[in-house]
Amino acid sequence: MVAGLYGPAVLAQDPPSEPENEEQAAENAADATELETITVTGSLINRLGFNSMSPVQIITADVSATTGQLDTASILQTTSVASGTTQISNQFSGFVVEGGNGNQSIALRGLGASRTLVLLDGKRPGPAGTRGQVGAFDLNVIPSVILQRVELLKDGGGSIYGSDGIGGVVNLITRKSVDQPTLIFETDLPQEAGGSSYSVSGATGWNFDNGSIVAAFQFYDQQPLSVGDRDFLACPQDLVRDASGNIVDREDRSVIGDTALGGCNNLYYNTVISGANRYIPSPDGVTIGPIPGYRPRANANASGGNPAYYEDVLNADFFGESHIFSSQERSSLFVGADFSFDRVDWSGQLLYTNRETESRRFRQFFPTMDYRSVGLSANSLPVMPFKSDANIDVDFLYAASSFKGGFGSDSTWSWNFDTTFSRSDGDYEVFSIDANKTGDRFRDLDGGGAPVNYLDPVFLSGRGMERLAQEIGVWHTGNTVYDQFVVNATATGELFELPAGVVAAAIGTEFRRISIDDNPSELERTGRLWGQSSATGTEGKDYIQEIFGEIEVPLLSGIPGIEELAVNASGRVFKYDTVADSDSIWKLGMRWQIIPSLSVRATRGTSYRAPGLYELFLGDQTSFVGQFAIDPCIDWGNSTNPNVRANCAAEGIPDDYNGAGSSATVITGGGLGVLKPETSTATTAGIVFTPSWANFTASVDYFEIDVRDQISQLGAGAIVGSCYALPNYPNAFCDLFNRRGTGSDPLNIDVIRDSYLNINKQLVRGYDLNLRWDGDFNFGKVEVESQFTYTMENVEQLFDSSLESGFDSNDYVGLISYPKLVGNVRSSLTRGDFTYTWGMRYVDETENFNFTQPAAYFGNPNPVYDTVAEDRLYHTLSVIYRADSWDLLVGVDNVFDKDPPNVSTGTATRYGNIPAFATQYDWFGRSLYARMTYRF
Repeated sequence: MVAGLYGPAVLAQDPPSEPENEEQAAENAADATELETITVTGSLINRLGFNSMSPVQIITADVSATTGQLDTASILQTTSVASGTTQISNQFSGFVVEGGNGNQSIALRGLGASRTLVLLDGKRPGPAGTRGQVGAFDLNVIPSVILQRVELLKDGGGSIYGSDGIGGVVNLITRKSVDQPTLIFETDLPQEAGGSSYSVSGATGWNFDNGSIVAAFQFYDQQPLSVGDRDFLACPQDLVRDASGNIVDREDRSVIGDTALGGCNNLYYNTVISGANRYIPSPDGVTIGPIPGYRPRANANASGGNPAYYEDVLNADFFGESHIFSSQERSSLFVGADFSFDRVDWSGQLLYTNRETESRRFRQFFPTMDYRSVGLSANSLPVMPFKSDANIDVDFLYAASSFKGGFGSDSTWSWNFDTTFSRSDGDYEVFSIDANKTGDRFRDLDGGGAPVNYLDPVFLSGRGMERLAQEIGVWHTGNTVYDQFVVNATATGELFELPAGVVAAAIGTEFRRISIDDNPSELERTGRLWGQSSATGTEGKDYIQEIFGEIEVPLLSGIPGIEELAVNASGRVFKYDTVADSDSIWKLGMRWQIIPSLSVRATRGTSYRAPGLYELFLGDQTSFVGQFAIDPCIDWGNSTNPNVRANCAAEGIPDDYNGAGSSATVITGGGLGVLKPETSTATTAGIVFTPSWANFTASVDYFEIDVRDQISQLGAGAIVGSCYALPNYPNAFCDLFNRRGTGSDPLNIDVIRDSYLNINKQLVRGYDLNLRWDGDFNFGKVEVESQFTYTMENVEQLFDSSLESGFDSNDYVGLISYPKLVGNVRSSLTRGDFTYTWGMRYVDETENFNFTQPAAYFGNPNPVYDTVAEDRLYHTLSVIYRADSWDLLVGVDNVFDKDPPNVSTGTATRYGNIPAFATQYDWFGRSLYARMTYRF
């Protein structure tokens, strides 16, 4: 992560070297001659040092920068507690994600971003993003120049901080003062094209007798990573082998088969579907039918020693411009102040960030046309490419004010009164298709006919895409505003003294007001966009009132086998206006210092997540989606997914079913009055070893989090796709839609029901291991530290049984995107003005063990699909030189240029040949990163 202000000479209150875990922090605190009371993440009680009963990991921005984490999102998403599951970042251009395109969030323990609470200096900022599904904190809004460290609470934090802390709490700690004006330039440059980033930032400060002011700015630019920038993205292949290991992929015998574009399955287009025929550009130049230069395709399975082949056009040169990582620009301003006035301290913060994200993609356009006049069917589908572009512009404002004081010189009690306000105001501009300009017989309500001849090869091939965009394309803009206002008052101090120590407590109350107002464009609200859902907007608000408390009691101390034994209890009572009844949660903790070098800690408690505003108030929507876009059983005889082939056949759908007919209806909406809050129970137990004879610390913690009544919206595509693509059929996904069954098109999908619902449960459990050692030698100071997470179980049960969910097992551990073991190791040597760092990051091997190897692949018996994503060990090397007025950091990430692993088609959702949701892997390749810091 970029440490905007690197080096001990810059920041008056920042130590030159920060510990990376709470055990080392406690050791450092014990060595100090004077100790000030501090508040540790996970507790409200002021205490001496980091003697927390909960597992807390501390990550410093400066140290993270040495291993190539150069922004807030990368430092958090690569931690072991997060990288064991998919993280939402800027690489999901083209996917629908909560918070909108370009949003970057953090999800601890694989429980989702909405179940991870993010704090800024111990206070709750609001989320940011676009569209109605804004609910999670967007890491884009935190400029790295202001970030000093991160404290990760790795168990449930609901009793201390309220809703959303089911998976844990991320506390972002900002820098508090600046001694010298500082200017920082940094860059991250992949060896291959695409994905480079640049940043310029600066900070200055003013110190006074009674306080300080810090001001900082940052501008960040991320260039897109496109499909054509990497070989493993540019040419998706089936990657199916025979028993001897030979590739048996179908041959590309289309008009592009002998070109550089051949053999790659990126986009299905340049086709006219009419009845049982699919007219494609004639590879041999022979015209059969009404379209000059086209004829019905003649795909064939392998037989008699001849290979399987296809004649469909599945790639295009323009598709290489499709974004995987969207382009993004961010501009941030920050002002922070801390002052003491007699017996009252005041601190304030003001943060503004603007984010602009641009996504460039391509989609299919296939209007239903009556071409009987030229000898085709009444429901013909000309399939052609079309632009799918989007521009996102989000303004985020956060203001915080905090007063702190005591209750008198004779009292140990102190009080805090905090107020925060945040607003996210985002525009989303999308390039779509105006249905009333298309001539589509089912979607064009004006009935004006097609503006161009869709059977013209110029449009079918994409050469006329710009002209087509002018005729039927339209830019439209929606806006989303999310406001959050929080008032919090706490008091903490000592109650009385026992023989083992002082009993301390904290009490407090909090009020929150949250609101969302999402207004899609008029075209989207009125359903005039072809191939796109209509949206009526999302508008709603909630008021939350809470009372909470915490007490810590030292039970025993100073006896053999019990250096110290203390317990902690906390609880919270709350009422949401959108939930009928009030509720409460609790947490118990224990810390047992057996001997000075060995301690045991444990916690158990409950947490709570009320339904988000978008889950409650999403406007009731009835949208329409074409059969060709939603039904995997269309032409399933040419599908490369063996589950789809088997399950569509089991339903009695012909292998050449063409899907002709009117669109399917998708019904969605919020769950106000129906959804129940989520609840959870979290348990941790750990051992901490800090021997006095070495600068060494080690901790092992067991964690278990059981979440019940999770809230989810499955998605229309996921509902239909999961019905047919999962190993077990039929399953509960199949109950959420129906086919017409009667009429002229009985196999058409009729209605898909996709509202928010409470699913069954999720259970995550495993171990965290943290190690740290440092030593001083005549050649310099050496530091070695590591963090590993081993996940034993991650059960996500959507319905009552695994078979209803469509899988043989609901335990996702070891599946692609869910590695059992992830971790990182950092080693450094400081010698004079130089620090040399070697970092390693490990991702365990994963496999889609739910995948059933099919009996045949297009006539090839006993095919072998690659279901394994191999492990990866990434290496990073860097060096820092520190001078009096400037520092220079230079490093190389992914030193050995390891590509992500390839898997076969149908075994995972893929970008190119790699798993799209396995965000643990590096997609950029070997990269050079550098940072220049100059102090005036």
